Amino acid sequence: MKGQPLEFLRARLLALYLLSLAAVYGSMVAWRPDLPEAWGRLVWPPLALGAAALAGAAIHERLGAMVDRHVRARIRSVAGLAYGGALFLVVMGLLVGHRDAAVGGVAMLQLLQPAFLLLAGFGRGYFGTILNAFVLTATSVLAGGPGAAVSVTLHAGIVAFFLAADHAARTLTEYPVEVMPRPAPMLARGGLHALALAAAVAAWFWFFPASPYAPLQRAGAVPQVSVDRIAGLLGNLFLIGAVSATTVYLALRLAGGGKQVEADAPVIAIVQARRRSRPVAGSLFFEKPPAAKEWRTRIVKMYVRTVEQLAKWGRRRRSFQTPAEFARTLAPAGPAAELTALFSRARYGADEMTEAEFESASRASREILDHHRRRT
Repeated sequence: MKGQPLEFLRARLLALYLLSLAAVYGSMVAWRPDLPEAWGRLVWPPLALGAAALAGAAIHERLGAMVDRHVRARIRSVAGLAYGGALFLVVMGLLVGHRDAAVGGVAMLQLLQPAFLLLAGFGRGYFGTILNAFVLTATSVLAGGPGAAVSVTLHAGIVAFFLAADHAARTLTEYPVEVMPRPAPMLARGGLHALALAAAVAAWFWFFPASPYAPLQRAGAVPQVSVDRIAGLLGNLFLIGAVSATTVYLALRLAGGGKQVEADAPVIAIVQARRRSRPVAGSLFFEKPPAAKEWRTRIVKMYVRTVEQLAKWGRRRRSFQTPAEFARTLAPAGPAAELTALFSRARYGADEMTEAEFESASRASREILDHHRRRT
């Protein structure tokens, strides 16, 4: 859709993919350094994680509309139980210093990472992906050695880049700007910050190497492998990671038609310091009759202020929800869909809006707010 920050959205998903790949590979280096002899285990993470990221992005809106909130709640419950079981195995294995239990738990966490990445791809939130990656990195730290250093260094750098891309994507999606910024300088600046943070973490591990968790070391749970062998494994993993990341990015671009968002595409500006008007005639917001060119601005403001008022009543839009996904959680369903459709046209469309459409947006906003006001 014209006006959307597609490059930032792609960069955000690519960062999640790289974070997942680094977490899985880092835990492999820490717990299974004999992997140079098992290429099948080396190539499954980029294949599974790449497929999950691309599939989630492809079926995002379609799956969100097909699965109702009760089914989503059951899926979250089952996923939570499975995740809790995996964490229990990991913790118990670490506490008793039992290698097989710890490695088995880590393997379960590795297999769950594609599922979390799939959920992130079709808009169900990034928390699970980042949390599971953090847990995998934490297990690598307990194992110590080069695996811990590589895992934490990559984790810190990629998370920093993800936060930069995520902030730009959410800000430009939520609030229009006069001119869509060019993505390359902003993403490059985020990449430089990520490199600086990763360099600082790498310097720390250079001077203070990570030691294995003492009970695991005493029990012989941590494998002892030569530095040369681990260096060869890391070289193979970095090569696979670079090739797979390039492939995923190109696939994301092709899936979007390969079209760039115009850097100077005109979109409507929202005043940062939004003032509130007094409610009159049963409406929460009152707008003076604007000039013909201002109707789309007023519709976008109407939507933003409606969302802000709903948040005050406990109906907060989650950071990972698109406007369409948020609308499906509101009632009445008809006015919510109508207001969201008008907002999307005003925010991203090229055609000018009319006074009648503004009145429709006002009416839909009033019905939504009246409904939720009665439920507070």
